[in-house]
Amino acid sequence: MRLDQVRLCRPIIRWVDGDRVPANPFTKDAVSEPLGTALIPRRRIAGKHINDVQSDAIPVRGWKDGRYVLAIAPEHASVDVFDPSEREPGDPTLEVTDPWVPLVAVFTAGERDAVVVPRKEVEL
Repeated sequence: MRLDQVRLCRPIIRWVDGDRVPANPFTKDAVSEPLGTALIPRRRIAGKHINDVQSDAIPVRGWKDGRYVLAIAPEHASVDVFDPSEREPGDPTLEVTDPWVPLVAVFTAGERDAVVVPRKEVEL
């Protein structure tokens, strides 16, 4: 599948055998793939953050389900996250040690919200 055909969205929650599981909001199917990182095009990154991305594609935390990337928000990432938006202009450069950072992305439905990406993929 070509990267420009990927649809970026948030997962929904479904109950399967008494357990909450992530599901695809378009197909309503539960996601069978493990939580990991899936590539999205750099052009999906919004605003000033697009200049922080070093390559044509960037991995986001979530699930891959066919042509869909179900990206999760920082609060659902279950990883240590550094939020660069909390820095004030003119603050000294920080040595960021957290392995993940949030960036703003444009989702398939047009909304803009945070996705979580590996720190090594961006230049803060």
